[in-house]
Amino acid sequence: MQDEQKKFQEKLSELLSYARNHENKVTMKEVRDFFEDFALDEQKVTFVCEYLTMEQVDVADYEPGVVPEETEKEKKKPEFSEEELRALQQYLDELPETETPSEEETAELYRKAAEGDSLAKSMLVQLWLPKVIETAKEMHTRDFFLMDLVQEGNVGLLVALESVVKAETAEQAIDAAVRETIGDFMEEHRVQKHKDNTVVNKVNRLKDAIEELSDGDDMDFSVAELSAYLDMSVEEIEDILRIAGEEP
Repeated sequence: MQDEQKKFQEKLSELLSYARNHENKVTMKEVRDFFEDFALDEQKVTFVCEYLTMEQVDVADYEPGVVPEETEKEKKKPEFSEEELRALQQYLDELPETETPSEEETAELYRKAAEGDSLAKSMLVQLWLPKVIETAKEMHTRDFFLMDLVQEGNVGLLVALESVVKAETAEQAIDAAVRETIGDFMEEHRVQKHKDNTVVNKVNRLKDAIEELSDGDDMDFSVAELSAYLDMSVEEIEDILRIAGEEP
């Protein structure tokens, strides 16, 4: 394992040297070709690109903060955990039993809801709760707890029902709102996770720089010195120090 990490770090250094010799510019294809023998997944490719970006290398076609799409293998639906299944069953047990209305009755509920009828909206909520669960299951990935997606979908459901104005398109509008709310929640989570990982990388890089500069001695360095060494702005160094719990 350590040998693999060492080889990876050596390859990363080679790629950085290559970029330095090419006006600090590389392409995503060159990044992937460099690590062809490592079979990097998208998360590791993102890590490499983020590292190069911090080293002031322009990676063509890479957008910081944009999470790459999952590969086909990653898109395969994971099995739900026992905790998720228990939480889902508890939620299902708490749902009130209701009779499924006929198509005509459902259409009438949408018509009344569009007119602002509170009882019709309440009945539609009960009708839609199981559908929200199925949508959450469909959109679920291993990075999210199923019931979190269900709750977000329920929020989208309630907001959509309050916005119903046309009975004819209400069902499609509600379905779209549920999916959009869950999707927005998942995207915010992914972007935040990416930002958190970026911050951690910067903190670790700063700590490594301090160790390299001190060479084992107990020495203090000014923010300006660290800024020059890491080729980062003084403001960015100060922000990283605050995150790390150090006073600039």
